[in-house]
Amino acid sequence: MQKTCGVYKVMDVVGEPQEKNREKMDKISVIVPIYKVEAYLKDCVDSILSQTYKNLEIILVDDGSPDNCGLICDEYAKKDDRIVVIHKENGGVSDARNAGFDVATGNWYCCVDPDDFIHERMIEILHDEVVKNDAKMAWCLFRNVTEDGLLEDGMRPELTEKVSGFQIECMDCREAQKQFYGMELKQESLVTWNKIYAADLLGKGEGAIRFPKNKIFEEGYTLYRLIYASQKVVVVRCPLYFYRQRPGSIMSSNAYKTFEPALEAGLERMEFWAGHKETELYRLEINLGMYLIITFYEKTRNRKDRKMLKTWYRRYYTEHFKKESWTMAKKIRIASFLWGYPVYKCISSFEGLYNKL
Repeated sequence: MQKTCGVYKVMDVVGEPQEKNREKMDKISVIVPIYKVEAYLKDCVDSILSQTYKNLEIILVDDGSPDNCGLICDEYAKKDDRIVVIHKENGGVSDARNAGFDVATGNWYCCVDPDDFIHERMIEILHDEVVKNDAKMAWCLFRNVTEDGLLEDGMRPELTEKVSGFQIECMDCREAQKQFYGMELKQESLVTWNKIYAADLLGKGEGAIRFPKNKIFEEGYTLYRLIYASQKVVVVRCPLYFYRQRPGSIMSSNAYKTFEPALEAGLERMEFWAGHKETELYRLEINLGMYLIITFYEKTRNRKDRKMLKTWYRRYYTEHFKKESWTMAKKIRIASFLWGYPVYKCISSFEGLYNKL
């Protein structure tokens, strides 16, 4: 039975994985973009091959990796007929994912990063929930693990551990998008790799959404459009994805040194929300953008970067913030940054007082 859009919560007690006829199951294409992860690739691919959901098309995209990743992929393909290997010139993670989407034949797509690994039931549970709720996207929580694949307590995650009684949230696309703007930022909403997507969102047809090539933080340019196009999203409040934190990865690098892509993506989102008459989301994006610039400013001592951030701030302020209606307190605080950072800090220290204005 189709469930209506809106936010609601249920306690979904999941039983043991069910044996199903592979031929009668939806095919799910799992795309893995691979570059210089020789030490971690086996953990990743083994966790996908061990999924309780069996009708998988596993697309390993060797993005011109200079190590033995390409050979490892080819060896896996000899052992399991569900694996498809693509060897291509290096084009970055977005280009590798897009190459996987180009050849994918599944009804659903799932992305897994090559240095991470997943619980054996992640794909099964996400698929069950999108079908049950007539949704086009679902995501689960994730847990950080060390470079050695260990949890904070020093133990290795048990990928076959029984999962049950977790919380499910089914929400319309607007409520799902607000996960990105909340006071307690929901990190699971910001990444590509803990999700399942209907194929028509990322496939080959008209209106298909793709990741931009040669962009850092490609999710900022793409995920909001995927969420909006999905109309309905299911959130599985259970950590089924394990994100490996390691030196040298894009996510672990200093984000404050590459602030321009984040701010550029923010402008794209503002224009998108304005063009779709989504006033609340537009205002949330303006608010996020202004405070994001201030945060970047506080994190860097480079004079050139600070000057550039002031230019970005003035653009956000003039083209967007100033044209909207805000409380007097917010107007004063946001404008004060243009007068100088010390002025902003001084005014911010009296927040309790001027919020009464």
